[in-house]
Amino acid sequence: MKIIAITPNKKFDALVPSIIEGMYDHGVEVIASDTGNSVKRSYTESEILHHAKDADYIFSFFGKVRNNKPPKYHLTYKINQPEKSVYIDGSEWTATAYPDGNRTVTVPWGYNRSNTNLNSQVYESKFDSRRCKGTPWLNNDMYKFCKWYFKRECYAEDLKDGIIPLNLSTHKKYFGNHNLEKDIDVFCSFGHLANGLRLEAYDICKQLQKEGYRVLIANNLSYEEYLKCINRSYIGLSAWGAGNSCMRMWEIFANGSCCFIQRPEIEFINKFTDGVNCVEYSTARELESKIRYYLTRKEECIKIGKNGLEFVKKYHTGKSRFEYILENLKIRK
Repeated sequence: MKIIAITPNKKFDALVPSIIEGMYDHGVEVIASDTGNSVKRSYTESEILHHAKDADYIFSFFGKVRNNKPPKYHLTYKINQPEKSVYIDGSEWTATAYPDGNRTVTVPWGYNRSNTNLNSQVYESKFDSRRCKGTPWLNNDMYKFCKWYFKRECYAEDLKDGIIPLNLSTHKKYFGNHNLEKDIDVFCSFGHLANGLRLEAYDICKQLQKEGYRVLIANNLSYEEYLKCINRSYIGLSAWGAGNSCMRMWEIFANGSCCFIQRPEIEFINKFTDGVNCVEYSTARELESKIRYYLTRKEECIKIGKNGLEFVKKYHTGKSRFEYILENLKIRK
């Protein structure tokens, strides 16, 4: 199989690398426009146009454009094979990935942080999950041109428009050492605290630290050390980051910690099971209650962590994501 891949210009994307890894794992000849994101080799525009003549599919990938060049979508249109064209939309918040504008925000009573400088969508989504979905939601040009449209953040109402869910997944680099002694009760590491229940999770961790629990609130670790700390932890905390999902979740699963996930509102492929291979929560109160519950049942944490690791190996790798894409391309001909 040969696939043309119009990929982001070097800048890392949360979704693209795993799909590209899956293509290579399936022996696909990948004719990519740009390096980065697991791409082994890029091709010139003239080479891409030549290979497109006998390619099986044309994949165009979303890429953030802030401080970066946009993907070479002009090639998608120049190839002009909509019947073979697939759009992989890895955006969140909106079709551009960035929040949908500023409005006057009323800070709810009792909220203990000043977040009035946040974009309204980011702030409001903390109290109304429906605000994770902003406007414009789809890349309308790609939606009209491409036969298939996959989206990372896909809600139930999107299905009737033919949008196909395509969640984030693990990358090969996420998997670390799974045999380290567990000497950390709770691991918490967020790049920022603006989205989801991250701020609330952080506050809970600070309180647990005061009570003498072995809680690691980590920043500025090397990536190798970061993965080791996850593996050393009974519980790893995830909360919505970009939109209604989070890359942190997959790193925790891939390193055998009991993953606490903020219950997703989006459509999910091969969904996890609360209490079996993850622990879900929807409020700060539920999160704190469940952390305290499982810290008295650490053998359960170990079991759930192992189950989660095996589950992502089976259903949430780049290879399995690409298989899922191929199945949908055949089903929706």
